[in-house]
Amino acid sequence: MIVFLKIKALSKRKPLIERVSFNIDKPLATSKELVEFIVRRNVDDYNKKAIDSPLFQYLTSDELEDGAKTGKIGFNDRKNENKQDAGKAVQNALTCFEDGIFKLFINDEEAGFEDNISLKENDEITFIRLTMLAGRLW
Repeated sequence: MIVFLKIKALSKRKPLIERVSFNIDKPLATSKELVEFIVRRNVDDYNKKAIDSPLFQYLTSDELEDGAKTGKIGFNDRKNENKQDAGKAVQNALTCFEDGIFKLFINDEEAGFEDNISLKENDEITFIRLTMLAGRLW
C-alpha cells in the first residue's frame, strides 16, 4: 500500500520534506508500530547507500527534477562509512514520540503513542517536529 509522508517543523510554514510516497508492505495496528516500521525502513535504506562515489559525479535531468520536487538535490550517497543501528534508531524515535518531541498525524487526525490505526491507500502521514523552549528559572 502506498501512503504519503510529510515532515514539518512547528516554526516553519513549508514542510521540511515535501510529500513523498512510501510503500508499507505489512499491516500495522498501532501508531507505535508505524513509527518503528518507518524508522527501520529508513535506516535500512541509508545503510544500503553507496559510500564510495564515482570519479565523476553527475545527475540526470530526471534526477534533478525528482530532487526539486522533494526539496533536496544531491548525489544520494553516504558520507559516514559507519552503518547505523536500527534498534537504537527505533528506540530513540519511540522515546521522542512518547515524550512529545514530535506529533504524528494521519490525514489531519492526531495519532497518540499507542493509538490503534487503520491505514488505507493514499493516506497522508505527517510528522511535526516540535521545538523546545529554552529559558531560565526565575
